[in-house]
Amino acid sequence: MTIDQVWENLTMEAIGYGIEHGNIDPRELVEYFLTKIDQDTGKEKIFIEVFGQQAKKEADAAYKRAITNTRLSLYDGIPLVWKDNFDVQGKPTSAGLKVLLDRVAQKDAVAYKTSVDAGFICLGKTNMTELAFSGLGINPTFGTPINPFSSEQARVPGGSSSGSAVAVVKGLCCAGVGTDTGGSIRTPAAWNNLVGLKTTAGLISTEGVIPLSQTLDTVGFITRCVGDAAVLYHVIAQTDKIDFSDVGCKGLSLLVCTNIVWENIDSEVAAILDASIGDIAAKGASINRSNIPEFEQALELINTKGNIVNYEASKNWLKFLEAHPKSISQDILDRFYVGAKIQESNAQEVYQGLKDLKKQYLQRTNDYTAVIMPTVANVPPIINDLEQNSQKYAAENLLSLRNTRLANLLGLCAISIPVGFTSSGLPVGLMLVGAPFSEVLLLRLALALENVFPRYKRR
Repeated sequence: MTIDQVWENLTMEAIGYGIEHGNIDPRELVEYFLTKIDQDTGKEKIFIEVFGQQAKKEADAAYKRAITNTRLSLYDGIPLVWKDNFDVQGKPTSAGLKVLLDRVAQKDAVAYKTSVDAGFICLGKTNMTELAFSGLGINPTFGTPINPFSSEQARVPGGSSSGSAVAVVKGLCCAGVGTDTGGSIRTPAAWNNLVGLKTTAGLISTEGVIPLSQTLDTVGFITRCVGDAAVLYHVIAQTDKIDFSDVGCKGLSLLVCTNIVWENIDSEVAAILDASIGDIAAKGASINRSNIPEFEQALELINTKGNIVNYEASKNWLKFLEAHPKSISQDILDRFYVGAKIQESNAQEVYQGLKDLKKQYLQRTNDYTAVIMPTVANVPPIINDLEQNSQKYAAENLLSLRNTRLANLLGLCAISIPVGFTSSGLPVGLMLVGAPFSEVLLLRLALALENVFPRYKRR
């Protein structure tokens, strides 16, 4: 096996120890990924900007620290990509809009600064849905990264962290950092055979992240394996390292949600998930199935009184967008106008209603390790179909975020793990939902379940 193939598949922990012991040179590591990015025919759609010179300079510094035993952390020298709604000092932050490219960040986003302090290297900023306001990943301005699992016709990558997911699955970096307001980490992770961790709102600072909805915006990670998600959680949330020494399925108590999340699901996706749940039970986990009425009630609340994402997004952006005509696609702009129609009294009713539902949900699920469900009910749609049909775009977008947004609305943490492929080779994700700030428990559970499924083999 050649060294580049090793880098392609090693965990970040293994790369970190490789640098620690002098077996991996961070300069060669960064050069390898930059070369691979340069050779990728879709790079202009995956990246808004590649930080070639900066990454090489940071790799030089990481190498010097490695040979002088002054490394900033075990992960010093490991290259990541960042969604282009995180501020990086001296660089523009587009949030998927060309009109924002002249907005140069005066300082680093808090999460980005935390990663730099640990020695992580940024290879560049990745493409995303305009203002992070869609689960499909389409961006008509910068182009849409093509889902690498597409066969005859190009399919969406999932959004809004589209470029981050495609960069990770194509092996252009070690991992990607993004945001999740309604599924923007987990949807692209599920559709690209990756792990996607959405942290609890408030756990990781969003200061320096261009906002969509301050109440629901969260920082999250897209990785090849659960262990890498745990590394980024540990470093960027500044928590203790997770002990994975005794994980397993025995003793786990899991609740399968039986209502809303299975509606309108692709039949092959449903069959794969049913089989996966059976595999988990066969390994010793206790599986219970139940209706969770709070999920339907949360969706009914935002559908009747107004979605707080639309409400807050409109307050943040509508005046700016009206002052810059044609700066955003009509399909996305329409969602800001929907938010403008929401009365403040209705919004306050939604905030309180979701708090009440969260309390009821936590009481209902208190005895379970986690709730499990499909990450997304649909397979990634064909890009061309959506660009020519606004109604189909709206319907597919809603379905792509229906299940994931439940965790955001109720203030929970969640992770998507890959569990299989449809007959046409499209990935399927299983979502695990935990109580607020239970990321450690959730990641230990995710690792136990990941061991049940072969991650990299395509059926």
